[in-house]
Amino acid sequence: MRTSRPNQWAGKLLKKRTATLSRAGHEPAHSSWRWLLIVGVSLTTAGCSLVTTPRNPVLSGPSFAPPGEIAYAVCPSAVTPVELSTGTAEANIPLPVTGTPGIGAASIATSPGGHWAYVVTTEGVPPGSHPISSVPVTTGVTPQPSGSSGQNVVIPVNLVTQQAGRPIDLPGSGPTHGIVVLPGGHTAIAASGTSVVPIDLTRDRVGTPLNLGTGHTIFGMALNPAGTSLYVLVAGGVIPVNTVAATAGAPIVTGLSVSSVYSPHGIVVSPDGTTVYVIGQGGTDYGGRVLPITAATGALQPEASFDRFGIADPAAVAITPDGSTLYVVDAADNWINPLPIASFASPPAPIRLPVQSGGPAGTQHPSDIVLAPGGATAYLIDGFADLVPFTVATHSFGQPIPVCSGASSMAIAPAP
Repeated sequence: MRTSRPNQWAGKLLKKRTATLSRAGHEPAHSSWRWLLIVGVSLTTAGCSLVTTPRNPVLSGPSFAPPGEIAYAVCPSAVTPVELSTGTAEANIPLPVTGTPGIGAASIATSPGGHWAYVVTTEGVPPGSHPISSVPVTTGVTPQPSGSSGQNVVIPVNLVTQQAGRPIDLPGSGPTHGIVVLPGGHTAIAASGTSVVPIDLTRDRVGTPLNLGTGHTIFGMALNPAGTSLYVLVAGGVIPVNTVAATAGAPIVTGLSVSSVYSPHGIVVSPDGTTVYVIGQGGTDYGGRVLPITAATGALQPEASFDRFGIADPAAVAITPDGSTLYVVDAADNWINPLPIASFASPPAPIRLPVQSGGPAGTQHPSDIVLAPGGATAYLIDGFADLVPFTVATHSFGQPIPVCSGASSMAIAPAP
């Protein structure tokens, strides 16, 4: 693993770049996001203002990073950047967390331009330990008590300088398994227990949480292409959230359990925004299922079953850019299930992942899958330690790329 590249990038950029821009870069604002108005009102009443100069500016100018896409694998205490064009893992980016967050208790999303990543995780510190302003916790959201399992936080990571910033404390308690960034890159939505929490990324300010109610711990989230609807995966259902009005719709009951291997990607929206696909275990024998939901009405469509292939535990799903094929990774049997939409009712035989050498027995469990732009290659997190390329056309696997220990989730973005 090379260790010099990030410092070389940062050194060149610091010498070459002089102008600055906001956290979101040159990306346009997402003017229809009303939660930002809520943030602004709340911060004004708290004696703060959103018109102050943004902290943590990004240096502008051409990037010296290698061209192409970069994968970012997230682990309990670090993020590993991987150059997909060469299959090279760069030096880990340490995350400023205390304690030892559990495997799977982290998710990562990137800004549209690839300048920033945002990690949501849990660390073992009391609330209020970070000097980041946030609005008071609203009624219905329980603050994390001191001495409990930890504080949910979002950590901004500058992908140009390869450095993590200060954690942003989140209200709410319970596990956190998801984060998304809205189009434009100015707002993120993070899961915190049973709440979805908006964050103004240009000021690192937390807005008013939307609590989904008791029993609705969030295990994954997916945006529609326009960013106007967020679909929240909970045990046994999906809750649609209108991101313009900041309101939650009635839960859509799916009857599917969530994977035993925590992943924020157990739900995906089709590229045209018409269908939401949910994976999980269902039926009398808790077999693997893929359940389509009509986005406009919340109506359930006929599901696909993996029962004939044996025990299944679907952990994550990805969809090709043309919406023609789903790829489901199964954590129980260590395989990929390619599922053409045209033959949805009859899934083809799964493709078993190659056995990894050198790892401890019983740890090979694929926990995430993300398709690179263009859809020719998928990348899996496997064994909590490796990034594994998968060529879609030939259904073949490439050489595993070691990443940080405890890896469970990933995102892909253009080089910053």
